[in-house]
Amino acid sequence: MSITFKKEATPADREALLIIYGTDSYYELFRNSYVVRIAYEDGQPVGAVRVISEGVETALLVDLKVTEAAEQQGQRARIATALLKDIEQDLMERRVMVYAGRQDMEILEAAGYGRCKNAWTRFRTGLNEGDFLPPGYRFEYEFLAVQEAPAKPAQEASSDREGKKERTEIIYRDDLGGASWTAVNEVLTKAFFGRPHDVTKTEKAFAASRYTVSAYDGEKLVGVARGVGDGEKYDTILNVAVDPDYQGLSIGKTLVLNLLRLAREEIVVVNTHPGAVGFYNRISQLRRNKYVFEKHITQAETAKGGNPEFRQKMFTPAGYRFPDEY
Repeated sequence: MSITFKKEATPADREALLIIYGTDSYYELFRNSYVVRIAYEDGQPVGAVRVISEGVETALLVDLKVTEAAEQQGQRARIATALLKDIEQDLMERRVMVYAGRQDMEILEAAGYGRCKNAWTRFRTGLNEGDFLPPGYRFEYEFLAVQEAPAKPAQEASSDREGKKERTEIIYRDDLGGASWTAVNEVLTKAFFGRPHDVTKTEKAFAASRYTVSAYDGEKLVGVARGVGDGEKYDTILNVAVDPDYQGLSIGKTLVLNLLRLAREEIVVVNTHPGAVGFYNRISQLRRNKYVFEKHITQAETAKGGNPEFRQKMFTPAGYRFPDEY
């Protein structure tokens, strides 16, 4: 038996998607996705997966599913692995996140995906409590990092914030406010430790995003963020950036809250870097998610292991399980 794949959803696949997902709503979701795969075997649908992306740097892989019949025959891992391998061909040189579930952990780990420590999801009624860590959860080493981080005396830090407030009146917009791509790129570069950003990629990424928000001090752009979603089920928040001269005024938090307000999707995912743990833990609408995975899809051979310290902060060890997963 061999699996064949379709790379787009046509009217002929509507019935197949109904069989796979048990509802007719997935046909339009697949039609509006960045890339998709629908797997057939012996002429019968056996599984599917789709990707949400702005088509530039990042991608969110969702709805990895095999049919109930394939599940019963013990074929879930084989079909899901084949779907992942095939769709990755369209995601080269991208950071691919996967919003998954407990049943997919071993499959994703075997396919080279790391289990993210730094992923949050908007927590809403109807989501499975078991998919989330307790509010404000920190891993052990993160408590140590907080204790070791140098901090200004409370009075001095408060004085800094008050001084900024006295001379700053931040205006928030549900778009980029006509800012030039150079200005947007400059905020990204400043916010991310001076790491250069490609203005052409910045323009393409923001222009292709479903939601963009911004913060201004007068006519000066001081903060940006964006969301990429399918308009119905999944959205991911990206590029939350604030000019360092304006940090400490809750601008980043307000940008995230504005994106959460705009997002129509049921599930909103944020996957960030280790230094932002405290920031996202303080946003009560978000909870740390246990089942977001990540992999950099590349054609080049990658160095095994990478930076061990960085990897420890980004991913749980292979095979790691929380107490309720045993």
